[in-house]
Amino acid sequence: MELISKAFGPPQTNCYILKTNAGELIIDPGIGATQWILQNTKNPLAILITHGHYDHIWSLADLKSSLPDISIYAPKEDAFMLESDCFDTGLTPCVANHLIKGKKSNTSFEILGIQIEYFHFPGHTPGCSIIQINDNMIFSGDFIFHRSIGRYDFPYSNAKDMKESLLRFQQIDSKTDKVIYPGHGEETSLFTEQKNVSFWIHRFYT
Repeated sequence: MELISKAFGPPQTNCYILKTNAGELIIDPGIGATQWILQNTKNPLAILITHGHYDHIWSLADLKSSLPDISIYAPKEDAFMLESDCFDTGLTPCVANHLIKGKKSNTSFEILGIQIEYFHFPGHTPGCSIIQINDNMIFSGDFIFHRSIGRYDFPYSNAKDMKESLLRFQQIDSKTDKVIYPGHGEETSLFTEQKNVSFWIHRFYT
């Protein structure tokens, strides 16, 4: 597998393309990402969305127009953010054809032999999730960053849910460390950020 990424738009939102033998997975196509994605994919299999903020889904409608048969996976609790311009940003709405039910749990499925698991960690948004692929790489959207966490003071954010999600994230049991690829900034690792979570909980919730 090969992973490539590029940051798009004023928020510098990371868009990822994971190239596999079966084809490509696209994660969080942000502002102006369409042409870069089309130029770097030969057999795009699916688009995976971590959460519904505009800077992570901006190019969905464009991509769906260019790739009408592509599947879009997104958290069910954030579907309304894809289907309407609820933040009045000029977003063109787009409907995901696979909605992942959250319920603060995990959902696993497979695309042509590629193992995908959504972990629902609400707080930043109602459907905020991280996506684990083939049990060795994590795409954390705006939930976990390098030495930081996502904000929970936006419309539809929830501080109580964020605290619970951080505690659940800290309790993920893994025998091996895994690389985390966040929605903004540089990569980090599971074990590193599980240790850092205690700092954020103490700082903001005590």
